[in-house]
Amino acid sequence: MNMRHLEIFYQVIEEGGFTKAALAMRLTQPTLSTAVRQLEEGLGTQLLNRLGREVAPTEAGRLLHGYAHRIFVLRQEALGELESLLAGNQGELLLGGSTIPGTYLLPQLIANFSHEYPQIRVNLRLAATASIVKDLCEQRLELALIGGLVDDVRFDALPCFGDELVIIVPASHVWAEREKIREKELAEVSLLLRECGSASRKALELRLKEHGVALAADRLVAEVGGNEALKQGVLAGLGVAVVSKMAVAVEVARGELVALQLTGGPLKRSFYLLQAKGFKLSVAAERFKALVLAKRIGS
Repeated sequence: MNMRHLEIFYQVIEEGGFTKAALAMRLTQPTLSTAVRQLEEGLGTQLLNRLGREVAPTEAGRLLHGYAHRIFVLRQEALGELESLLAGNQGELLLGGSTIPGTYLLPQLIANFSHEYPQIRVNLRLAATASIVKDLCEQRLELALIGGLVDDVRFDALPCFGDELVIIVPASHVWAEREKIREKELAEVSLLLRECGSASRKALELRLKEHGVALAADRLVAEVGGNEALKQGVLAGLGVAVVSKMAVAVEVARGELVALQLTGGPLKRSFYLLQAKGFKLSVAAERFKALVLAKRIGS
């Protein structure tokens, strides 16, 4: 079915005849007549009863007119929604975040964004860095804020914020009175680590490798999928752990946990805003990206 022919047919009925329809559409009457005839031929049925200068729809014409009306109303709605979407006034923003930036940075960034663009719905997924990278690759997310640099040519990574990882022990631990410990000492105690794929675990493993330290398998008490579980494990006396300083600020302030540095220097890392190369961001995602970069510059 030719949509232009359908539009002409619809307008002829709406205007009550070919003359008025031709004026409304700025077309000649023969053009309209030809279009309606070709529509009828294509459908194999008569759509209009021609009564001199006036026309009246046949039963088939009334049926098609009703559907045409719904089609053109939907078309206008679609165009309006699309215009609003392209203007950045509505839509959905699909964001990802690894555990620390997703928990401690993204909520405030999203709050700032939502205050400025209240009609845009934000969908945030939190997971380990490796899982978030997979979702970006499969286009289930547009942007992500992660805790480690991804060495992959398929992505663009922009450094945004800084973070420091610390060794945490309970207040009753023998290390509690110290400020720093040597890297090799971590190989002598029971350790709680984040799961494989976690950026914080990668940062620790890289530091230990640089100092020639290998962790014995029997020293690894557990692999944990979240920082809260790590903190609770340390408080319960299961071992020591390495976490973001941001994640333990409250417990350290209350005196429940003690945060220690490594003698090799602060264990620092950057958070990166990640996006897949060649993936066209929505207007909402472009605006969120601009907000994050502005906060980075201002920080």
